[in-house]
Amino acid sequence: MLVPFRYLLQSAVGREYGSDRYGWSMLDDLFDLWPHVMAAIAILLTALNTYLLGDPQYIVWCVAALAVQLVARAIAKLAYRGRGSTDTIDRWLRVFWFAAAGSGLLWGLSLSLLLIDATPDARVTILTVGCVMVQSASARAYMAPFPALSQSGLMLAMLLGVTVAQGDLLIVPICVLFVLFQIAYIRRLIKLRLAQMQAESEKNALLNQLEKTNSELKHANERLARHALTDGLTGLPNRRHFDRSLSDLLARATRRSETFSLVLIDVDQFKRFNDTHGHLAGDGCLAAVGKAMAETIRGTDVIARYGGEEFALLLPQTGTEEARALAENLRRAIAAVDLSHLPGSPAPVTASLGIASKAAAETIGAEQLIAQADEALYAAKHEGRDCVRHADDLPREATLRA
Repeated sequence: MLVPFRYLLQSAVGREYGSDRYGWSMLDDLFDLWPHVMAAIAILLTALNTYLLGDPQYIVWCVAALAVQLVARAIAKLAYRGRGSTDTIDRWLRVFWFAAAGSGLLWGLSLSLLLIDATPDARVTILTVGCVMVQSASARAYMAPFPALSQSGLMLAMLLGVTVAQGDLLIVPICVLFVLFQIAYIRRLIKLRLAQMQAESEKNALLNQLEKTNSELKHANERLARHALTDGLTGLPNRRHFDRSLSDLLARATRRSETFSLVLIDVDQFKRFNDTHGHLAGDGCLAAVGKAMAETIRGTDVIARYGGEEFALLLPQTGTEEARALAENLRRAIAAVDLSHLPGSPAPVTASLGIASKAAAETIGAEQLIAQADEALYAAKHEGRDCVRHADDLPREATLRA
């Protein structure tokens, strides 16, 4: 897979795809003190071996340089952990680069001081430890190659300088080959790391797109569901919505022993209105009436288009007298609707309203409640229209429809 140059450059300084999340995660590892403790132990053991094989005169300076390096990295670790919330990742990348270069310089100084007057056997150990430390640094170099190469390069340069100064020129081509190997190794690690992160980035992009698509699909389904339960002309809930709401609200009222009322509303003489002013004006009339009723009812009430010029109103927790008052408000609101803007400039219309109520302790089915409200509506029509009648007002021994 071809990795874009900008990603290689970002990775070289510790910036993974420009993402702060990856950058801070990487710095958490790079500022870890444990690898430096291990390196200090390795150099101390090397110093002890050199001391046992000879009498190096700079061993104290070697240990001092190593102590300075370890203390400096501990301070850097504490400073990183105590960073402010406004600190930028680029600032801490520069701090790490400086700390890495300092570590390489002090490690190289420690080993070089041992190398100055070491015995041949000790020299082999010192150079071996140096190479192992470079190799260990390379294993973490994929996270920030330039700082890691700076660290390893300074350490190798100091060891190479002392070795060459002592006349061992063969070490030069060996170091060159070793450095080339490390660069190829690091380059391979970088490409693997970037391939992994690019795959993760693409996966996240696909997941985000999937989430966006699912959200759009959910909203589309919600719109479709609302459309299926909404009357296209008036914008009010339709008959299907009314049936569901009546069943749910009435069942809840029965379960909780609450009052409940149903109002059926019928626009008076609507067929004559249509015949006189046309269906376009009729549609406008129903829309205007529906809007007036929606603005009049309470937030807990449900108004729906029941069919044709009929509407239905569900009144949870509403008894007989309160339902009468609400229905009367609705009747006045309908009579006050201005229809003069419609074709033919029709006069306001009126409506007849029939109410049926369930007492708190009463159990009644939806069909029975609708039948009672319908009888009350028929009574309102029979008594001259533009009025409100309650099922309780009707004689129980006879049916007005008969």
